This record gives sequence, C-alpha cells and structure tokens, in this order.
Amino acid sequence: MVDIVLETIRAILVGVIIYALVFKNPNKYATTYKGWPFIIYGFTLVFVGMVVDITDNFPQLNKYIIIGDTPYQAFLEKFVGYLFGFIFLALGFWKWIPAIEEVEKSKRKIEKSHNQLQDALDEVQTLKGIFPICSFCKQIRDDKGFWKQVEVYIKDHSGADFSHSICPECAKKHYSDFLPKKK
Repeated sequence: MVDIVLETIRAILVGVIIYALVFKNPNKYATTYKGWPFIIYGFTLVFVGMVVDITDNFPQLNKYIIIGDTPYQAFLEKFVGYLFGFIFLALGFWKWIPAIEEVEKSKRKIEKSHNQLQDALDEVQTLKGIFPICSFCKQIRDDKGFWKQVEVYIKDHSGADFSHSICPECAKKHYSDFLPKKK
C-alpha cells in the first residue's frame, strides 16, 4: 500500500511540474529557445512511465497486457517512459542551457552599452534658445538677470572649458607693434 501511495505522489508531483512548465510558466521567452520542447517531451514520458508503474500494483489489470504486471508494461514503463524520458530531458537541457547563457550574455552586453550611452548622454548638455547678449562687451544675461562673460555662461550651462588665444586678425589689430614685420 505504501508503494502505491508513494508512486502516486511522485506521479502527481511530476504532473504538476509539467502543468507549471506548459501553462503557468511566467517566462514565456524561455519556451522559445532550442531544447524546450525536448524538456516538455522528457517530463511527459517520465510521467507516462510513472503512471504505468502505478498499474503494476493491481493484479486485476494484468489482463489488459500493456498495463498491470506484464512484460509489455515493464517495457513501456522502463524503456519508453523512463529511458526515453530522461534522454529527451538530457537532450533538451543540453540544447536549452547554452541558448539561455547566450541570451544572458547578450543582456549583459546590452546593459553595458546602455550604461555607456547613458553616461555619454549625461555628459552632453545642449545650449538651446535665444541668449540676450550685449552688443558691445558680449556678456550674456542669465535667467536670474545677471550678466556673465560668454565663457562663464557656456561653462556653467554645458560643462565645456575654454582656453584663450588670439586670432591672427586681432593680433594684427591690437599687437601689430610686437609682430615681426614682413619683408
């Protein structure tokens, strides 16, 4: 009697696993990878083997040949159910696990690229709009009404830094006495 109860509990648990994998799987993407159908077939064949195993505990079923305690029942249970079931499970996991690993690797690459892109976007600040600028000294009035040098305003709003130099025209205009004379 204990044998029947344990075999029934085992079969019910495997049936619940199959039901959960097929109907209640929260990750539907996992079912699209190679190997998933083999996993389902494997669990189903193991389940069939378990159900057939339960029938050998009832001698009155022996007359039905494929159930009860018969050589055909033993073949169905041990060879078709368990052996093929475990072969399908192994084949399914052998194909399914590398596909999942590849997806995880791709997710990590995408996340890394996303983080790099976000870092780059965080560094970029764009100046837009119309800026009130003095016609004479070229200072810009900020949102609070204060006048700032162009360099200070741009640095405050974009993060850019400036280095100063003199263009050739301004050098001629303002420092012509210090420039070498052309011959």
